Amino acid sequence: MEQMLFLIFISWGLFWVKGLSSAVVLFVNQSKTFDEALRICRDEYIDLVSLWDQSDMDALFTLKDFTFTETAWIGLRKSRREQWLWSLSDPRLYKAGETEYTNWGPREPTNTAGEFCSVMDSLGNIRDTPCLTPRSFICYNDQGSSSDKYVFVSSPKAWRDAQSHCRSFYTDLVSVRNLQENQQIQSLVPAGGVSYIGYFKDDFAWSDSSTSSYRNWDHGQPDGSGICAVLQFHNHMWNDLTCTDPRGFFCSADAVLTQTVRLQLKALRVEDLQLSLLQQIRQTLVSGGLSEYADVQWRKQQDGNIFQRTEDLKTDAQNTGKQSNTVCGDGGQH
Repeated sequence: MEQMLFLIFISWGLFWVKGLSSAVVLFVNQSKTFDEALRICRDEYIDLVSLWDQSDMDALFTLKDFTFTETAWIGLRKSRREQWLWSLSDPRLYKAGETEYTNWGPREPTNTAGEFCSVMDSLGNIRDTPCLTPRSFICYNDQGSSSDKYVFVSSPKAWRDAQSHCRSFYTDLVSVRNLQENQQIQSLVPAGGVSYIGYFKDDFAWSDSSTSSYRNWDHGQPDGSGICAVLQFHNHMWNDLTCTDPRGFFCSADAVLTQTVRLQLKALRVEDLQLSLLQQIRQTLVSGGLSEYADVQWRKQQDGNIFQRTEDLKTDAQNTGKQSNTVCGDGGQH
């Protein structure tokens, strides 16, 4: 009698495939120290999450269970190296070398204690300056035309408040990406005056070595009370806290697409059909969006076999006596 075999792939998650390059974020509702959270994220997913802009932030608050916690770890921790960064972090807005462009004035930056922010003077020079002094500032409007991408705001604010204003009404505090832009921004600064721009000094780094310069610190933060960053639920801003305090955390993970492939075979020697099956599976994945350059291979079980057979006998009173065989294969990419 002909015996029917079913090969069932539960999901694409069984495949470690190239081509699914976009990452997703998940909230882990377990109370862990920063180092414990980092280890879990790296062992089971990719890393603690790094954030690039406000849209990344907004996405975190859609995750299930996060609304039941006050704070959660993100992948930002104080490092031993200070660096100057632009508040506007979107890499799509910079050409090669533009994040490194600077036009420091003579003997600048002075690196005086507390001078972690920057201004441009009416001569086009950049200077480091304290962040709390209220000053005029210049915003960048990515949606504006070439003539109104740079917005001068005369109402004096501290640097952090100026940043919030620009992010709320435009895109961010302005970046100075090249000489031409330097001259355009310079023309907005009142004669003899200075205005805040988006350059700031920072000594925090992402655990996954991300180059994102996006920061969303709460007012008065970081204040040195800790060296690890948390996201606060009540105002969606960040705080630096002691790394040993346990709390939930966000991990980044590979995007996993789910697809069920059901194949009906009329042969007992499924090993003879491995190549044919793999070709069919790969074609299904490519049709669903997998890169055509992806390498999909069978993954062998610990016993050296690709397939494992399990016999499922019906045990209820209506048992017909027929035997159903399920063969499960595990695919992998190398």
